[in-house]
Amino acid sequence: MQKRIVLVVFIVALAAVILLALNRNYFQGQQQEVVRAKLVVPSTGEEKEDGVPGGALVADDVILTSLIPLNPDETLIDVISADFTGDGFEDQVNVVRKASLSNLNLIIGVYNAKTEVYERKFDLTTPVEQVKTFSCYGLDLTGRNRTALVYQGFDANGNSILRAYFINTDEKGSSYALQPLADLKSNGAIYLQQEDEGRYAGTVNPPYVIMLYASDVSHPESSDQIQSRWIWNAGEQKYVLSRQTKIKGSSIKSEELAKIQDGTVKTFADYLGGLWYKTEANGGGIRYVFFDYESGQIVFLLGDEEEVYNWQNSTLHYRGMYISTTNYEIETLKRSVNVSLVDLEQIGLLVHDDVSMVIKEESSWNGDYKKMKFSDFYSENSSASALKSSYIENLELGPRWRLSDGRTVIFADGIYRSVSGEKSSSGSYIALQIGDNNFIQFRADAARTDAEDRLFDGYYLASYPPAAGDADQIDEDRIILQPYTVQLSESSPSSGHPFILTREGDAH
Repeated sequence: MQKRIVLVVFIVALAAVILLALNRNYFQGQQQEVVRAKLVVPSTGEEKEDGVPGGALVADDVILTSLIPLNPDETLIDVISADFTGDGFEDQVNVVRKASLSNLNLIIGVYNAKTEVYERKFDLTTPVEQVKTFSCYGLDLTGRNRTALVYQGFDANGNSILRAYFINTDEKGSSYALQPLADLKSNGAIYLQQEDEGRYAGTVNPPYVIMLYASDVSHPESSDQIQSRWIWNAGEQKYVLSRQTKIKGSSIKSEELAKIQDGTVKTFADYLGGLWYKTEANGGGIRYVFFDYESGQIVFLLGDEEEVYNWQNSTLHYRGMYISTTNYEIETLKRSVNVSLVDLEQIGLLVHDDVSMVIKEESSWNGDYKKMKFSDFYSENSSASALKSSYIENLELGPRWRLSDGRTVIFADGIYRSVSGEKSSSGSYIALQIGDNNFIQFRADAARTDAEDRLFDGYYLASYPPAAGDADQIDEDRIILQPYTVQLSESSPSSGHPFILTREGDAH
């Protein structure tokens, strides 16, 4: 009996030792996994007006993986992976927000091939606070087949920021250092532009130049800007100033400027609201940009092409505003729009797409724009008055009119009809003239057209755009219809972007 008791005790003790060993190995494995990889749903760390967190920067089904040990007070915002050290292994940079700081931080982790772990090497505090104005990427900035770490954004004062670094290591790969390549700040815009390939034959990639726009501090009362060109200097191993050019602006009275720039985004956005056309037209036709702050969209229109971008964030700067946007259909496609006042009725645009795309020349959207005002193209003579009342006649001359999304519309005897695939839209229309403005009132055929498929419905202010190549003439083969709210006492633009109708075929 005693032997049996001893045997039972021995078996229980052995089982306890085995379980203890298994548990220890299990928890050690779990602890090692937490150190090497941390799965985090990205969050902007910002809040909406109702107090709800701003949400993820990427799609809901994407979870960012941090391979760098993160501290408990660090919230992962974004992850950038690239071979910054040139050893053939991808390193990782985490964009994080710390609980104790309003600024964004970059945690730089270098991959150690011997230990197969990502070692946390650098912690950079950026001057950027708002996530939606921040971009960070790896780029062969200098054209030497070496990836640089670059980040851009806007600080709390609305200044543009661009900083770039090389991550250097010794021959043994045991120590690392950050080499600053560029550290630029401006109260205007900063853009990267790739050099011409023809000047750099034999290189893997042409280097980038940095274009910086800033106000003329020597004449703060003027709207002149200084354009600075920064180029890579191999001898100094950094970007140096190559050339400065003054861009002459128009004078704006201080009291008029104060009405537009009162320090609030909404005031300046309301000023931008509506349709603007580029004053210089090329062979491709006139470019239009439609700002709709209330609906949170910016629409770029050129001929049959229509690009819709969601208005994500706005930051005021000297004589203008920086707007960050994302494509309506492809959220990963980003576009920044820098708006500067030229005079009270004219703005300058600098448009810049995501730098991860190869950019070899300035955007075709860059340039000066005027707001569509119907008095711009009419004089007070009888022929102009007759022209102003001719929209219906011109529409019915047709034979067909095309919209930017490819749909065609036929107008005849007060009835319009549009067909797109299996969907169709139809209704009636009449002309209205209220004061000096010409409206067309459309009534969709509710019995034959679903509400979501109705093309035109309500009041639209009609106008002819300027002719390509001659802004003093009008283009009767195009008609712009902008949604309006019409009341007895006043009329004003309503939500929704304008339609640009382009004639197909010869008028009969």
